[in-house]
Amino acid sequence: MKEIKDIKEINLEFIIGYVKEQGPDAIQWLKDLKNKPVPPDKNGRERQMSFIELRKEFAIKFFPELAPKPKEKKPSMWEQIDAL
Repeated sequence: MKEIKDIKEINLEFIIGYVKEQGPDAIQWLKDLKNKPVPPDKNGRERQMSFIELRKEFAIKFFPELAPKPKEKKPSMWEQIDAL
């Protein structure tokens, strides 16, 4: 396996190869992830997990240093007023 330096380098081929190397538990994790419920689309229709969502979950589990970091939420207008 090549060394990954950025989450954008992770493609489906890499994910499948990496999971196979990790063994049956990792394979089962990927299969369970495939069936994980995701929020409906903007029209309320059911949908499957996108590749971007799958890649993010994969990175969080196996490459946490590459996983996207949550952005710091700014206080709302009301929270700022309450803080006075």
